[in-house]
Amino acid sequence: MGVIVENMREIHQLGAATREWLVSGKRVPGFGATHTRIAGYTEARADYAFVRHDPAFSMILVTESGHGRVVLDGEWVECSTGQAYVTAPRVPHAYHIKPGSRWRLHWVIYEETANLPTLAAGTPPRLVACEAGGLRHAVEGLCGENAGRAEPGALGLWAALIDRMVLRVLESEKSEPRLERLWAQVREDLGGEWSLSRMALCAGMSEENLRRLCLRLHQRAPMAQLTWMRMQTAADILAHSEGKLGELAARLGYADAFAFSTAFKRVMGRSPRQFRPARGA
Repeated sequence: MGVIVENMREIHQLGAATREWLVSGKRVPGFGATHTRIAGYTEARADYAFVRHDPAFSMILVTESGHGRVVLDGEWVECSTGQAYVTAPRVPHAYHIKPGSRWRLHWVIYEETANLPTLAAGTPPRLVACEAGGLRHAVEGLCGENAGRAEPGALGLWAALIDRMVLRVLESEKSEPRLERLWAQVREDLGGEWSLSRMALCAGMSEENLRRLCLRLHQRAPMAQLTWMRMQTAADILAHSEGKLGELAARLGYADAFAFSTAFKRVMGRSPRQFRPARGA
């Protein structure tokens, strides 16, 4: 990622036509507890550009509308509506408005001590698909309250909501839409004859892309995720019914009770019989 940024000077440039609203942490009760430094929103116009070589903070920057460009892995890429540019402390990052475009974005900057999930110091910047509305309402609500009555209690509530919306953005990485659609289909047919090729077809991507996405978001390969889903369903059924293992095995796509029991113990650490509640309990 350093190829572009290291060849650029440090830039903090709004541009003459850009409008920006922000609230610093010193004015907001609750920002101290979450280690939030500043939050705001920007209507970016020509010449809006930032390059930071050694930022001592984390940043979540969400595009509401328009187009910006951000640096990822040493290249400029587009940051469009519903995408968040997520950066960690001590890692260079850069972003600017796409020429000829308008860019409306909401952003929150956290102190290096915030310890946000998935944003440890040194973590490379990335783009995250997200729903922009929640953070927009929270940030604009905070700015509106600060410009008006600025009641400490109200400011504190807006601050808490902003932090919750930021966590949703970070958590949204675990909910990639194509995978969500795939797993919904799998849940409808857990006992079906699933293969990597069938999963990739349902997800609308190549087998290799599916494998990489599953490993990144679930820390499991696709077929291992299928097994995990089957075992979670099995565990729930075992805890609430006395049905025969052979019937449960067939329902979940296993040839017999032995094959199912072997897979269940490998994943869950206990046999199916050990997972059932004790009689008379």
